[in-house]
Amino acid sequence: MDYTPAVLRNKGVPVLVAELREENGAWAQIYDSEGNAETKEVYVRFTHNTIADIEEVWDGLPDWQEAMAAKPVSTLRRTYGLILSEPVEKVGMRLIEGQLGSYNNAIGTAWALANGVDPIVASRLLEQAEVATDSQITMLNDELSETLKEVETETKGTPGKQPSVPGAKARTKGTKSSGTKAQAK
Repeated sequence: MDYTPAVLRNKGVPVLVAELREENGAWAQIYDSEGNAETKEVYVRFTHNTIADIEEVWDGLPDWQEAMAAKPVSTLRRTYGLILSEPVEKVGMRLIEGQLGSYNNAIGTAWALANGVDPIVASRLLEQAEVATDSQITMLNDELSETLKEVETETKGTPGKQPSVPGAKARTKGTKSSGTKAQAK
């Protein structure tokens, strides 16, 4: 992605979204022969019209910011709908799984630019935010892989690996019935 100050200032913050096609009245992602979603680059930019729409939808900017904290994914999807001038369901299908961090970074940077932050500073901050997001994903994957290895190691050759046979079990000598008095012989 090109996060240079000139791109941020003139076009907005670039993000990748999935290409879609309409199938039987619903939107579906387009996949290539290897099963990867086909993507295109769009630019996140807060124009005066977009900001006015946000004020109307959320009853003001403070409510929008509160919604971003309380319902981050649905608010992000709706915000992208306003930015891209598309219905929320379509935008939801455009958002690529695993990229929420990048989409949030783009919203934050675009908002900063709309409020007068220097594009040079915004460019550097966005690059650092993307590195931090990638690092966090790598760390989570590493931790999950390590946990999976530990679980596999701990369960090898231990009781409980084979499931017991389903059904009623016969009582052994000396076992009491649950909840009833033992019958005299």
